[in-house]
Amino acid sequence: MDDLARHLAQTARNLKLADQVPAEAEPEALMALARTVLEELVARGLLPDPAPEVGCWSAARSRLH
Repeated sequence: MDDLARHLAQTARNLKLADQVPAEAEPEALMALARTVLEELVARGLLPDPAPEVGCWSAARSRLH
C-alpha cells in the first residue's frame, strides 16, 4: 500500500467512515473525505489546481535558475 492509500484510509477512520455503508454515512464526513482526495490529487499534479497560489511548486522547477 502506498502513502496516499494509507493517508486516505486513516482519514476515513478519523471521520468514522471505516465501518459505515457509504450510502448511510454522514454527508459532512463524505464531503471531508472527498475534499481530502481532491486536495491530494491536485498536490500530486494529477489534477489541475483550480486556484494556484504564488510560490506553489507542484511541478518540478526549471533547471535554468
